[in-house]
Amino acid sequence: MTAGLLVVEARAAGRPLPEADPDWRELAGEDPVATWRRVRAEMMATLGPDALARRIQLATGREITLSEWLEGYPLELVVHAWDLAQATGQSVVFDADLVRSALETAEGIAGWVREAGKSGPAVVVAKGADDQTRLLAMMGRGSLGN
Repeated sequence: MTAGLLVVEARAAGRPLPEADPDWRELAGEDPVATWRRVRAEMMATLGPDALARRIQLATGREITLSEWLEGYPLELVVHAWDLAQATGQSVVFDADLVRSALETAEGIAGWVREAGKSGPAVVVAKGADDQTRLLAMMGRGSLGN
């Protein structure tokens, strides 16, 4: 989650993204929540009108504004928040509007995300599954009862 904030902050500041990922455990430090809060504050401080209008290039080669990119960013947050909940033995049910927005984004990019190796294969779900279950399955996650 902290890595995602760092990516947003770098894009907002007009800096290139790092070519290699750092050690995220080291980056999170002794208090990952405090680190996340600090990095979030730094990111928010960079998100002014000029930064939001900045054009960025996506991994697909497509160029859009940072604002347009951030409109689809809830997908990243929902999926990884679910990952964290699963890793810590918690169940999570997200706000239906948030899930619906993330699902719309996922429907447009899930194929590319899988091809790029950033997600596992889609998981088959029952016909009539709720949006959260469909979203997670589309991004290669099982719903584990959600």
